[in-house]
Amino acid sequence: MPIIVSTVDDIDPLLNKVRAAANRTAQALASLTSSELDGLEVLRRMKFTQMAWHPIDDRELNLVEQINQTWTYLVSLEAARFLLERDPGVGLRLNLGTEAGTDIESLEPNLVAAETFAAVHPSNNRKLAKDLQKLACECPDVRAKYVFFSAPGFEHRQRHKERETVDGIEVWSIDCLDKPHRP
Repeated sequence: MPIIVSTVDDIDPLLNKVRAAANRTAQALASLTSSELDGLEVLRRMKFTQMAWHPIDDRELNLVEQINQTWTYLVSLEAARFLLERDPGVGLRLNLGTEAGTDIESLEPNLVAAETFAAVHPSNNRKLAKDLQKLACECPDVRAKYVFFSAPGFEHRQRHKERETVDGIEVWSIDCLDKPHRP
């Protein structure tokens, strides 16, 4: 189900849910790794059992899925904050998880479209190139197009013109842990 955010104030409660899910999983992980289990059994449980939590919904996941979804949600939420600060009048739909469409799109058609991802490096698996191509092909009439990424060593809210290989699409890095979020 998409998440609608209309103001910057809509972001922090969602980030707090992501943090709470991470804390809940960290507690489960601490008890798992402090046990007498064989290392392979610990890894098996992390990958195949539901010992972790969805970043927003109150439901269990395996740890690998939570890790992937958590960073996707964090990048999307911080990108939405950036977009709402830049244009406070635009409402945004966040298509997180398996939702169709771009990761972020304006409620009003053709105003904003964005793809988001977290990776060890923005060139890994050609993710940046693929997202640029997706926006170019699927959103030709959208006024403002962006790709936001989070990767170690890249600063918060830094534009990367050298990575903008498709005209009309801005590329920005987002540091998902720029500041703590309080309930």
